[in-house]
Amino acid sequence: MTKAMQYSPSRQGDRQSGVSHAGLGGAAHHGGIGPAARIASWRWKPRVAHIQNAAAADVGRGSETMMTFARGDLFRAARWLKTGGHRAMVVTGFYIPQAEHPAAESDGPVGAIELCEALRAIGSDAWLVSDEPCEPIIRAGASPRLPEDHVAIAPADAQGFDEWIDAMHGLSDRNNIDTVIYIERVGPARDGNPRNMRGFDIDQWTAPLSRLTGLGLHVIGIGDGGNEIGMGRLDSMVIEDVVEHGERIACTVPADELIVSGTSNWGGHALVCAMYAMGCRRIAPLLDISWHQSVLADVARAGGLDGVTMRNTPTVDGLSEERYYRQIRMMSDIARGRC
Repeated sequence: MTKAMQYSPSRQGDRQSGVSHAGLGGAAHHGGIGPAARIASWRWKPRVAHIQNAAAADVGRGSETMMTFARGDLFRAARWLKTGGHRAMVVTGFYIPQAEHPAAESDGPVGAIELCEALRAIGSDAWLVSDEPCEPIIRAGASPRLPEDHVAIAPADAQGFDEWIDAMHGLSDRNNIDTVIYIERVGPARDGNPRNMRGFDIDQWTAPLSRLTGLGLHVIGIGDGGNEIGMGRLDSMVIEDVVEHGERIACTVPADELIVSGTSNWGGHALVCAMYAMGCRRIAPLLDISWHQSVLADVARAGGLDGVTMRNTPTVDGLSEERYYRQIRMMSDIARGRC
């Protein structure tokens, strides 16, 4: 995939289909802990709910409304992850083929890398997963922060992808991976094809990573616009009613928990902040603004795009730096008990 590639609508059918979602059912929602510990965990719920409200701050896509239909999922997802010992694939990457210089957007990779670092810091493990069109941006953000063998890149062609997904089954079995976290990863809409917020079919540039749900693992979805993997947890009517082009773009793939946020990076940070609020103090460095600025700068230097302006700037979804980092700082302060 090169920068010279030009955008044209795809009509390649539904290679994104064939998605299943087994999940772990009730045990997953309980976070793998016993009844007494579950009851005790509810002492964290008010603070986590405050973090969830901050993450869902609306930037024009109806995130606050959509979040109300998944209220409590941030708490359940954080409780599942905080116990330690979990091994996760963290999947991200949203390619923008119609930009002047096509590349992956900056929303998603920052939050995904943050989650990988958080899990590794508490004694769990994580693999960052994306596809070839997004690879330059993903590796630029990950290379100083994750081992090279913990970054998995899926090929864009169908035959290569089938072989790759078989290899991921092996990786999952060998490493006892039990969780898949999707953050700002577009998934199949009702017609089987992934569509961006403008309603364009981008199947040609999008490996069907939603097929990882077929591994039968616990699935957490993080998104901001209705077209991301995990949004199938919501009634499609909600997305259709509050999101422009919602009837065309709404992703049909569900998750065990769904975190809806104003930007997906905010959703990733909300999950990290919720884990911190629940006692995971080793992830404290990730609450500092400087960490986020550093990763976003690396992503931008590699050509990462603002998903709204489609320009190569160290910004996210058309927001000013002041507005974007204000929400990051607010969630960190809530997690620390400062507000």
